[in-house]
Amino acid sequence: MVNRTIFIHLPAYRDPELIPTIKDALANAKFPDRIRFGICRQYNPEDGFDDLTEFNKDSRFKVKEMLYTEARGLAYARAVINDELLEDEDFVLQLDSHHRFTENWDTTLIDWYDELVEDGYNPIIGGYLPMYNPFNDPDGRVQEPWISDAACFYPFGTIFIRPAGVKNWQNLTKPYPARFLSGHFAFGSNKWAKDIKHDPNIFFAGEEINLTVRSFTHGYDLFHPHRVVIWHATMREERSNMLVWDDMSRRGDSTWWKGNESARSRIRQLLGVEEQVLDLGDYDLGTKRSLRDYEKYAGVHFKKKAFQQYTKDNNFAPNPYPYSSEEEWEESFIPSFYYLVNVERSMLPESDYESILVSFDDEDGIGIHQTYISDQRLTEFLQDGKTIHYEEMFMSEKIPTRVVYWAISKNRGWAERVEKNI
Repeated sequence: MVNRTIFIHLPAYRDPELIPTIKDALANAKFPDRIRFGICRQYNPEDGFDDLTEFNKDSRFKVKEMLYTEARGLAYARAVINDELLEDEDFVLQLDSHHRFTENWDTTLIDWYDELVEDGYNPIIGGYLPMYNPFNDPDGRVQEPWISDAACFYPFGTIFIRPAGVKNWQNLTKPYPARFLSGHFAFGSNKWAKDIKHDPNIFFAGEEINLTVRSFTHGYDLFHPHRVVIWHATMREERSNMLVWDDMSRRGDSTWWKGNESARSRIRQLLGVEEQVLDLGDYDLGTKRSLRDYEKYAGVHFKKKAFQQYTKDNNFAPNPYPYSSEEEWEESFIPSFYYLVNVERSMLPESDYESILVSFDDEDGIGIHQTYISDQRLTEFLQDGKTIHYEEMFMSEKIPTRVVYWAISKNRGWAERVEKNI
């Protein structure tokens, strides 16, 4: 088919990068006349930087506008775009609203897609894109592709997915199998976008694992790009203090917190770790593959909140299956653990520390996982009283029951010690 069109799916919430993203996409497309935009603009009239007036007479643009106070979350905005703006375009490129593009990105994606189809796949090309820095562009662009890394399970049941480097990416000649899709980059057919409807009841948390397992079980094959094709502004600095949760917090609106908690329950039901009492309707799993098929493919176990080591090592999917029984496969998983470390100055009040041990212990006081803090965090803790606050995550057959914060003094050795039950 010639003259195939790409529908760029852009939810935008008070984003100063929206206009630069649009212009860069058009400037670097080989066929800009074949690009269509579906934009859900959630705006504050006082901002001005995301004004789309200059595109009003451009037939390539379809825009749904709403005041930022009417925003109901990312998945809701995505659902509006797919349900109200998507028509008969050939492809859908799901993005955020803060991106930069390589030259001829449009034909690059289509060529990759066609090659995968020729290989017998029903492909979705997606994942975490390498970052660019809006305040240092183009110099701040990462020039290597990223893989989506399963960092750990969050306590509420979804997976913390983060980017990591790709092993030997220079030797790859085509997109390679992925375990996870990303919300900010997914390229597929029009049919995929209409099959995998965005659940407007998911406010933000869990959007990506929802998109991933539903796409997989509907029969779509997941791939990561093997070369840089588009960049994404990852750090949110250009939108500082303008994010939806910032605005809701200032208004005293609890929708962000309540919406995420409700969404997590929906996702736990989708993933089979919570009794399904809701009718998920169009937002349920597909029937081409099972959830267990996905777990075997990706090396994840939702009920156990666990991963296979092959997955943690970021080896390419699918995971090998050398098991003689389902029971042996079940035993191949190592649980993941997540904890939000919070060391306040009042807990360790002295000024002569050279490091702080953070130890996760079992019920007998035996250390399972340990970290020593002696970097800039310790300097700021001692000099400015700044709380040490970060996410600790690791794999362990044993689940810790307590966390110990133990200061080590230059002169006194093992000094002040604080223990908290988990």
